[in-house]
Amino acid sequence: MVNKLLHGMIAIVIGLALLPVVSDFVDDLTGGEEPTLDGTMAALVDLVPILYVIILISGVVGLVYTSTRN
Repeated sequence: MVNKLLHGMIAIVIGLALLPVVSDFVDDLTGGEEPTLDGTMAALVDLVPILYVIILISGVVGLVYTSTRN
């Protein structure tokens, strides 16, 4: 159990450390001098960092939950 919690914590730390990379990529697509995306698509792409964090946390919770069901 502790081993899975430790692996989950490491995954969250690495995932959150990569969050600035995801955020910069989204900013490059939707902002800057020449935005690649605009309008509705830009609004949806702006949600990618939020979805990244939600998927990261739910993945770790799922990993820990399924490993402790025995």
